[in-house]
Amino acid sequence: KLGDQDLQPNTTTFTAVINAYAKSSEKGSASKAEQLLAEMEQRSKKEIHLKPNTVTYNTVINALAKSNEFDGPERAEAILRNMMVRYRSGEVDVKPNAISFNSAIDAWAKSRDKRGPSRA
Repeated sequence: KLGDQDLQPNTTTFTAVINAYAKSSEKGSASKAEQLLAEMEQRSKKEIHLKPNTVTYNTVINALAKSNEFDGPERAEAILRNMMVRYRSGEVDVKPNAISFNSAIDAWAKSRDKRGPSRA
């Protein structure tokens, strides 16, 4: 028998993996970070210990900002907007902070999209 049945992934472990993707220069790593966030959001409906927090969201926004993916800035902004909606509805664990906004701005500033400067 391998592993410990009491050892379960949680917000911190998921965020650590997302952070590893954010720091990776491998193509598609930002999308993998985004997929893990989506998995956390889905699973946290039944497993509260997997609820993403501000750090989790910020890490994904940052991954998208650094990804150079053409739609990265739009996806980063969508995550920021999602955080704002969740916070306004009472989820205090996802309150956007300066890092949230600066990372989304950074995504647009680095964008190859002609709308980048005005969106930043």
